[in-house]
Amino acid sequence: MSLLIFDVARYSELLRAVASLSRLYSENTVAYVDSRFVERLFIRVAGARDLSRTDKSFDALIEPDIGVGIKTFLGGTGNSKREKVAEFTTFAREGEFLDLSQNELMQKVSTFRNNRVLSDARELGVSLEKSVYHCLVRIATGAVIHEEPYGLIDMDSLILAPKPNNGMHFADKFGRYNYNVAKNVLLKEFVFNRNTNFIELPIHEDIFERVLEFSRKSRVGVNMLGESVAISSDSGEELIEVLADYYEIPGVDYVVLPLYSLRGAVKTVQEKSGINQWNAGGRPRTFGEAYVPIPIEVHRLCPKFFPDRDSSFALQLPDRRYSTRAKVCQENSKALMSDPNTALGHWILKVIDPVRADREFVRPPSGHRPYVYEDLIRIGKDAVKVSRKNPVRHRSYAIEFAQIGAYEEFLGQVQNVL
Repeated sequence: MSLLIFDVARYSELLRAVASLSRLYSENTVAYVDSRFVERLFIRVAGARDLSRTDKSFDALIEPDIGVGIKTFLGGTGNSKREKVAEFTTFAREGEFLDLSQNELMQKVSTFRNNRVLSDARELGVSLEKSVYHCLVRIATGAVIHEEPYGLIDMDSLILAPKPNNGMHFADKFGRYNYNVAKNVLLKEFVFNRNTNFIELPIHEDIFERVLEFSRKSRVGVNMLGESVAISSDSGEELIEVLADYYEIPGVDYVVLPLYSLRGAVKTVQEKSGINQWNAGGRPRTFGEAYVPIPIEVHRLCPKFFPDRDSSFALQLPDRRYSTRAKVCQENSKALMSDPNTALGHWILKVIDPVRADREFVRPPSGHRPYVYEDLIRIGKDAVKVSRKNPVRHRSYAIEFAQIGAYEEFLGQVQNVL
């Protein structure tokens, strides 16, 4: 039974069109459908926001608050399949899983998974109670749409399940999981009904003739931005839009800013500045005052990305429909700050500390300890990505969290681009 409401007829029509071309890639009797296409297909038909390139726990957001995880996999001959739902390479590299018993490993993996999902939900304004996994399960002659609630791992009902093969298997009262130690990934079991929500997917054997026929019916051109667009009003136009993709240029379309500073080779969160500005002295403070540090290296490599110092611009936060005002300020333009600075600060801190109640952000900061780098490790995010939405006027930007290591990766990429 589908938990989401979307145009299943249109979804099926576009899916059949792509699946029918399977002979371009495979001789298998099961239709070939790329997972990236299924993500874009669902987003198009459901009218959802695309999160699939943002490294979030959710691949799509149905406004205002439904998060969707999208999975595509082969169903085999059974009625269940285990698929990756989280990766912990960074945690493993940091030594978080060394010398742990099976029970300790189960607890830690589950905690990290829940922390990341909670943090992403707070970042995007997602209600976990409404969120769903949307799965397209490829089976003989077609595919099945399977949906189930997207929830946290229940820590109170965790139990180890001994298995003869490698890895660590466990379950809670809602489902079964296994952690692959060699690949540092967590897999979840999806149980589906092969006879429910079935879509037949015929495959064209005369594939090259079909491709030529499609090409004749739908002329394709390139617009001024270099994007592929359909010139005709043929029914293939929507399919071309679904298949189209967009690639951002680092340093031009976006920058990545760290929420930490480097003291030697050690990543450190400053005790009284940046995300801990609320802990600074000089005047009475409110918990939640914060700003994002802008390293001088970013200004050097991307000098035209931000407007001039103290020039106001719109900044879109992921959990809000409307932008807040922001500016680059302080000496050497070293801070990205909202007006008021609690607007950006509340969003940042509730993502870092997702279990903290909203009401605490209007209180004085007494009793709160300063955040440290280990708090960023806990949620798997230590930077933010700022994207320029209007590259001409420099007056509209968007912000989101980025995974651990994203800042270092950005520096390497932008030096190759610019």
